[in-house]
Amino acid sequence: MTPRIGLVLKYLDEEYQASIFKGVAKEAERLGLEMICIQGDQFDESVTDKTAFFPSPAFPLDGIIFLSSILLDFNHTLPEVLRNTFGPRPLVSIGTALKGIPSIIAETAEPMANLIQHLFDTHGYRNFLHLGGPVGNQDSLVREDAIRRALKRKESITDPCTLKVFNAKLFSETAGLRLIQNYCKENPHRNVDVILAGSDNMAVGILKYLRAGAPSDWAECPITGFDDIPLSGSKSLALTTVHQPTELMGVAAVQTLQDMFNGIIPPDLQEIHGQTIIRNSCGCTGYTPSIQQLVTGHSLQREQFLRDVSYFGQEIMATSSIKKLTRPLTEFLTNVGTHDFALVLYTELENQMPVAGQIVLHGNPLMGINHLEENLVYDIYEIFDRLLKIPAQLEKPRCLFNLRSGESCLGFMLYSVDQSAHSYMSVSGMFLSHAIKRISEMENEQDHARNLEREVEKQTRELKAEGRRRRAVEEEVLKISDLERLRFSLDLHDDICQRLAAMTMVCKNGAEQNPILKTLFKMATDTLQKTRQYAHDSFPVEIDTLDISDALKRLCRDMDTGVKTSVSYKQLGNIVPLTREQKINIFRIAQEALQNVIKHSNAQKAVVQLNYNDSIISLIIRDDGDGYTASQPKTMVGKNNRRPRGLGIRSMEYRAHQLEGTFNITSTAKQGTEIQVTIPTQGEND
Repeated sequence: MTPRIGLVLKYLDEEYQASIFKGVAKEAERLGLEMICIQGDQFDESVTDKTAFFPSPAFPLDGIIFLSSILLDFNHTLPEVLRNTFGPRPLVSIGTALKGIPSIIAETAEPMANLIQHLFDTHGYRNFLHLGGPVGNQDSLVREDAIRRALKRKESITDPCTLKVFNAKLFSETAGLRLIQNYCKENPHRNVDVILAGSDNMAVGILKYLRAGAPSDWAECPITGFDDIPLSGSKSLALTTVHQPTELMGVAAVQTLQDMFNGIIPPDLQEIHGQTIIRNSCGCTGYTPSIQQLVTGHSLQREQFLRDVSYFGQEIMATSSIKKLTRPLTEFLTNVGTHDFALVLYTELENQMPVAGQIVLHGNPLMGINHLEENLVYDIYEIFDRLLKIPAQLEKPRCLFNLRSGESCLGFMLYSVDQSAHSYMSVSGMFLSHAIKRISEMENEQDHARNLEREVEKQTRELKAEGRRRRAVEEEVLKISDLERLRFSLDLHDDICQRLAAMTMVCKNGAEQNPILKTLFKMATDTLQKTRQYAHDSFPVEIDTLDISDALKRLCRDMDTGVKTSVSYKQLGNIVPLTREQKINIFRIAQEALQNVIKHSNAQKAVVQLNYNDSIISLIIRDDGDGYTASQPKTMVGKNNRRPRGLGIRSMEYRAHQLEGTFNITSTAKQGTEIQVTIPTQGEND
């Protein structure tokens, strides 16, 4: 079985890591080893034993090469943590010497000393400005120490040197530009002979500023770099630098792993010697690039890849689902010549470790790619069994790119591409991570909204059911109330009224002879008349024989005694037939409202108005009385208002709601009160 090794780095989007990858891939192919490059895992902030794949046995690797100079800040506890993280697998560190772990580093002290000697002896420079990388970074410490040692060996009491050191947070082009920009702002007149950049990328940024935006005194300042990236040898830069043997370091790391597989104990530290590269940026002349920077097929391909990446990033930012993401992704993979590809999204994590996921895409974009079922979930072991069971082409090693956004571990993509496309795949992976995170958050919001909607629907159903139960109780209460009114009316009519009638007849017969009986006769007659009116008001029998308009008209006439309040009636629209229940409740509401007006409002006039239209009836009772007191604001007393109300108002409201209607009171102090009831002519069950 072919041994499988893993190269763990950050991203294949810059020359240092790409060169390491190239050396590892070349030597792995020569030795017949399968290589997988793992990108994007979290090691730079804090290293623990819980990362995306390690120490999970689900991801089968026989040995690991770890690019520690990129992934880790120097920390004496890291070797132990890394051994715990990666388990018993053979482990080799590149770039940083880690105690107890075989390490491959670049020996750059001698090339740096040679560079300082060249600057010192050939150009006569004595005042140096070192713009270095992150404080505490191992590479930064090593490079600064090499500069200080070299200068110390060269200077003397009679020939002193000066060294100024400033550090950035990164070894990047932008970091270099910002450092020199700030320095020139403080020192507009050049006070150094040469700038020693912490990396070639930083030197590129520094040169951009010196040539475009720096004070004129700085425009021709000599500069050197470190790394010897391909761009350094271009005609426009011609950068004097220290060549890091990155490709050879990758080769040595693979050879070290092979020795460990064969039981050979490797040395703790292997140093691969760098080289001083003299070009024109230090002040020399005569350097000519061996290959002119012409528009070649490679540069045209790079331009096309850049357009593909840009278009891919624009397209996926507008997608609204993972399914819609697959089309632009497949097109991009085809354009950059991806040989095989898989996209896996995690569905379950335990302690930040993937437990299960979905294989969203899998196949060869150039030959046709499989769109797998979205709801098919595999455990992490089965996912890797499926993806890695087909042997990889040794000349085209696979890359595993972790899809992360912030602290979120989303999934990974596994792919194989030509060397020229690796940096573009790294950029596309970053785009893809953010798009998947955005879609995931959007889907979570949609799920949350759907859950809220379902909960609202459930609550609405429960409220409606509760409303129906409440209305049923109210209906029963009103029925009982009406039955009690009927019983009371009948009792008054058949019993009390008959007794009073008999009493008046007895008193009438003796009234002429007895003044007391005459007075008693008058009192009994008045009482009989009022009792009959009470009996009639308690249950007006004309409701069953008259329409509601005539019943209300008679009610207003009976209430208009001419003593206290004038009561009138209006009708608008054509009469619509109503059920007996509707007529009784409308009548009771008007009756209760008029009684309140006459008893409490001090009104001169009251109007009862009944408006008919096709689907609703509006009952309005309006008066010009006191309204609410000045201390009470103008208000609407409605279904959900919690202002305390009397039994009469509650009774009117219950009756309106019983008919599926609305009940509102509007009142203003000294301007009267208006009650408005709106009732559908057909109930919801009709």
